[in-house]
Amino acid sequence: MFKYITKRVVISFLTLLAILLVLFLMLELMPGSPFNDEKLTASQLALLNEKYGLNDPVIIRFFHYVLNMFKGDFGVSYVINKNKYVSTLISDPLSLSIRIGAMAMVVGSIL
Repeated sequence: MFKYITKRVVISFLTLLAILLVLFLMLELMPGSPFNDEKLTASQLALLNEKYGLNDPVIIRFFHYVLNMFKGDFGVSYVINKNKYVSTLISDPLSLSIRIGAMAMVVGSIL
């Protein structure tokens, strides 16, 4: 039984890594960058790319991407709320969604 559970956990982990790889490559192959502002000069764009590690090779960026995902660090929002962490953008509505889901489960169980 332990061998079966271990095998399933390893397969799940590998599947998760494959999904992360596909998502990362889709983001890499999209045209443009997060800094598509016409007001930015070439030197400012280079500084931003250096600050966020966009000058690193793709494989290093992928490993940073995976490590940050497992740590819960989803980066900074460039569009919705500038310079606000995405994890806070997710966590605020998530608590409300969990409460509504719990209430729906209670009502559904009673009915």
